[in-house]
Amino acid sequence: MASARPIVNPPAFTPLPYGLWDVAEHLPAPAHWQAGVTWIDRCPAGDSTYDECVIVTGSDGGAVPEPPAKTDNVAQEFRGATPFTVFAEFDCSPVGLGDEAAINALATEALDRTEASQAELAFWTGAAGGQTVVFPHLAADTEVVDEHGIVLQPVATIAASGSDIVTLDPAVAFGQLGHQLDQCYGGLGTFYIPRFALPTFIALRVLEDRNGTLYTPSGHKVVVSGMFPGTSPAGDDPPEGQAWIYATGPVFGYRGDVLATRRNESFDRAENTVKMIAERTYVFGFPCCLFAALTDLGVPTV
Repeated sequence: MASARPIVNPPAFTPLPYGLWDVAEHLPAPAHWQAGVTWIDRCPAGDSTYDECVIVTGSDGGAVPEPPAKTDNVAQEFRGATPFTVFAEFDCSPVGLGDEAAINALATEALDRTEASQAELAFWTGAAGGQTVVFPHLAADTEVVDEHGIVLQPVATIAASGSDIVTLDPAVAFGQLGHQLDQCYGGLGTFYIPRFALPTFIALRVLEDRNGTLYTPSGHKVVVSGMFPGTSPAGDDPPEGQAWIYATGPVFGYRGDVLATRRNESFDRAENTVKMIAERTYVFGFPCCLFAALTDLGVPTV
């Protein structure tokens, strides 16, 4: 487009911190992971026992009953995760676009600006292309099992009092989710909070930044995203001044290379435009646990 004003480059794009891919463990990718992955979850409850020969001193003469028989206390099941693809497309006149490498660079730059947020939205809601096909995801109130009996989606366990959902103080919510992770997994997991809730947790000083990664006081990593909507496991919007937060076992992920369309494949003769498309496939999963809590937001008054 002719203009007296010179064409300049805009400011460089800087991604937001504490994103899902940054926090996720990047495991060695197996062949064909783009079709999804399956793993065996072993989530032990554990127990304790004693040697029947142990003598305890006391008024009863040290007699102890025979220990109970040991029983199965490790929940074992097959779980799976499904793939989804994030893409960016924009159409424009082929005049002045340059060669194929330049077109691919433009499409890749567009993808860079949106892929993290779109992947995070899909991981929270389970939706891709308008359908609930991303498993597992966070906001879930229904178990999904595939035709082979593999669990794709666990149900989120909600912090509640009896049958009633309770709204927790943010620090109490963190403590409750951490306690549930202790009981379910016994190791370090991952917390997820919407970016609009971040100031509340920062004000309460219950988050610590260590070299660009957020941690809870117990050492769990924290994912923060502006695309996390703060919705309930049923998909309902949170009440005003509140947000849902989630916790899982450690999140892991795979992602492919960026794929860009070739110029001769993307030219639309009817519109005389080039459709520049770049895309990348992701798979995310987590073991054992999925917990949710509804929390109040706001600056503490004391």
